Amino acid sequence: MDPTSSHSGLASVLCVDDTAEVAAALKVKLARVGGFRWCGWLASADGLVERAQRDCPSLVLLDMDMPGRDPFDALAELVERCPGSRVIIFTRHARRELIDRALDAGAWGYLSKNDGEEELVKALRLVAAGEFALGPEPRRLYDAT
Repeated sequence: MDPTSSHSGLASVLCVDDTAEVAAALKVKLARVGGFRWCGWLASADGLVERAQRDCPSLVLLDMDMPGRDPFDALAELVERCPGSRVIIFTRHARRELIDRALDAGAWGYLSKNDGEEELVKALRLVAAGEFALGPEPRRLYDAT
């Protein structure tokens, strides 16, 4: 089955962020806007690939600044082992070299946590539809260089 079209017709979202409050807020926001099914939360990238293989999330929101396994390494392995799961980087760190590294590893999008909830929802919808998403703050960095 294609993970982007779950049995419920909703895009499933797995959040990987070391801040429980971020995950809780995202869960509430996605339930409120509709079109998404919450797949769960991980506090580090340590078990990301195994969890994605088990749950087949359509979308993975991945923070870059967490303890444990290097998120870039986890991203590259996830892309290889779970090609149906599309990763959007969701982090406070928007620097050109990080954006390039994430895209090279296979991310479908990059958002700064400063971009806001509406931009995040917009990016999730774009990536679920098979389009690339770059939030306003990362886009400004690209446009400036």
